[in-house]
Amino acid sequence: MKQILTRYTVSRFLMIFLASLSVLTSIILLFDLVELLRQAAKHENIVFFDVLTLALLKSPQMVHIIFPFVVLISGMIFFLLFNRSSELIVMRALGMSAWNVLMPLTVLIFGLGLLDIFAFSPISSQTARRYERLEERIGLANSSPFKWTEDGFWWRENTDEGTLVIRASQVHHNKGEISLEDVSVLDLSKEDLYRRHIESRKASLKDGKLIIPKAFVIDPEKEKIVTKNKLSFETTLSLERLLEKFDEPQTMSFWRFPHFIRFLKHAGFSARQHEVYFFELTAFPLFLVAMLLISALFTLPPSNRRGGIFLRVLGALGTGFGLYFFSRITNVMGLNASLPLFLAAWGPALVAIPICISCLLHLEDG
Repeated sequence: MKQILTRYTVSRFLMIFLASLSVLTSIILLFDLVELLRQAAKHENIVFFDVLTLALLKSPQMVHIIFPFVVLISGMIFFLLFNRSSELIVMRALGMSAWNVLMPLTVLIFGLGLLDIFAFSPISSQTARRYERLEERIGLANSSPFKWTEDGFWWRENTDEGTLVIRASQVHHNKGEISLEDVSVLDLSKEDLYRRHIESRKASLKDGKLIIPKAFVIDPEKEKIVTKNKLSFETTLSLERLLEKFDEPQTMSFWRFPHFIRFLKHAGFSARQHEVYFFELTAFPLFLVAMLLISALFTLPPSNRRGGIFLRVLGALGTGFGLYFFSRITNVMGLNASLPLFLAAWGPALVAIPICISCLLHLEDG
C-alpha cells in the first residue's frame, strides 16, 4: 500500500512541479524578451532571432533562481488539492499519517536539488557564456579584452602598431602591485599578421606599463631566438580592471568552483564571493526541502473555516519569501565575514527545517 501511495504522490507532485516550472519560466522569458527588444530598438541591424536566442540563453540562470519558489508554489497546489479530495482523511482512516506523503516528496525535492547543482549548473554556465558572447557580437554589450580561464589570465591590447595578445599562467597581487608568471606575448600587426612571439618567466604591471625584465623574443622572419634584458609595453590593465573581470559566481559551473577559488587565493585575490556562493550551492537541496516543508506546514493540515485557505496561502507565501530574504541577509553577512561561510550558506535551511518539522509534529498525529 505504501509503495502504491509513494508512486502516486511522487508522480502527481512531479506533474504539478513541471507545470509550475513551465508557467513561471515562460513568464520570465516573456519579460526578458520584452526588455531585450527594448534595448535592441536602440541599435540597428539586430534581428529578432538574435534577441530571442539571448532570452533563451538567459533562461537557465533564471530557472535556478526561481527553483525555490517553484517548489513552494508546487507544494501549496499539491497539498491543497490533496486536502480538497479528502485523500488525507482516507489515509488516516487506513492508519497512515501525512508523513507517508511528506517523506517521499522530501527525498524527491532533495534529489532535484542535487540534480540542479551537479548537472544543470554546468549547462547554465555554458549558456551564460554563450549569452555574453552573443551579446557582445550583436553590439548590446562592449567586448571585454580580459579573460580568466583555468589556464591563467588573457588580455588583448590595441596599440598604434597593431595588437598584443598576452597570457599569464599566474597573477599575484601584493599590496597593490601585480606580478605575473610564465608570460607569453603574441605581437600582431594591424592586419593581424604574426610579427614576433615573446616568452618570459616573470613580468610586472606598474604605472600603466607591462614591464618584462628578461625576455626571449622569437623572430619568425630571422627564425631565431633573441634574448632581451628589458621590454615594456603600454597597457590599460590595472588592479581595478582585474577585479572587475572576475567571473561572476552565478555564471560558473559547480565543478569549476574549487579550482577557481584555489587559483584566486594563490594569486593573492579575495575569493570570498565565490566561496559564499559555492557553499550556498552545496546547501541548495536543503533549502528546497525547507521550502517544501513551509508549503506543507500551511496547506497540508485541513481547514474547515471560511477563508482559512486564503490565509494559509498568504502565510506560506509570506514565510517562503521571508526565508529567501533571510538567506540574502546571511549571504551579505558571509561576504562581509560577519558570519562563517558554513552558517552564512547553511544557516537559513538549518533554522527553517527543524522549526517546520516541530510544527508539523505538533499538528499531525504519528
